[in-house]
Amino acid sequence: MNSSELRYIEIIKSSFPQLDLSRIEFNKTDGTHSDIAIVNNEVVFKFARYDWSAAYLRNEAEVVGFIRDFITMDLPKVEMVYPNVSKRSFVKGSPLYRNILLKLDHHTQDAVARQIATFLDQLHNIPVKKAQYAGIGDSQMNKNREEWLLELETMQRKIAPYCTEYVKEYLRQIIQPAVENEEFFEFQPVLIHGDLKPNHILFDKSSRRITGIIGFDNAGFGDPAYDFGMLMDHLGENFLMRVNKYYPITSEYLDRARFYAYISNFMWYRDICDMIATRDFSRFQIPAKDRDILPLGATSQNVRVKPQRK
Repeated sequence: MNSSELRYIEIIKSSFPQLDLSRIEFNKTDGTHSDIAIVNNEVVFKFARYDWSAAYLRNEAEVVGFIRDFITMDLPKVEMVYPNVSKRSFVKGSPLYRNILLKLDHHTQDAVARQIATFLDQLHNIPVKKAQYAGIGDSQMNKNREEWLLELETMQRKIAPYCTEYVKEYLRQIIQPAVENEEFFEFQPVLIHGDLKPNHILFDKSSRRITGIIGFDNAGFGDPAYDFGMLMDHLGENFLMRVNKYYPITSEYLDRARFYAYISNFMWYRDICDMIATRDFSRFQIPAKDRDILPLGATSQNVRVKPQRK
């Protein structure tokens, strides 16, 4: 164990002396702003990696504590141990990898889509005034038109030296519709998850059901289309259309979801450009994303399977 892991163990021991620490796993890659310790597959501790990232832990605890009364999906019980340390119950399940999802039969895929749709429908329809009274703030992704235009201009300027003409045109075609339509970024803010990636959607292979939703660090008021965009970005538009059957998505929301899905890669490229400029690669991670390409071993409905020779 390294020094930080030993320090984390001491913090847990001093706060919960009765807790059995015979089995503890550390995860320093899945948390964007925090290090994670899983104790006996029962309790999860999150330690803020930076002073400023403690706010994300507090936000998760506050949001989850508030929305539990409105959501039927299992959510972890989250509490703050120290200003920079949180504790939550362990939720069994594995990330909803797209490869696993698309190998399920269509009935099971629909059942999973319905679970996600129900969760988002309930979350997005929590009364705004009640959330405001509870002190829930904005998600980091709650940006208006002016903020997005500035974000896009800055991003293009930073990544341009590393882009071919093809990539520049590709990006222009993504951005242009959003820039030219002055009403593109108009929406009524609702409570959103803000980071609905597959590793925050836990799935049980035996029951073939979602067992819980985690990762509420960036939850708050924002554009509901952003949650749809994250699903589209990682699980594909075809799966989002399954969600659409149970939680209808308007054409305006769908276009913004596509924008968010497309632009997320370029936002990461912008961050990498900043790392190159500062020579600080401490936040560098290799992302894994899927497109609407079937996983190896899956069978397309439009492809005939060649029978095996006897």
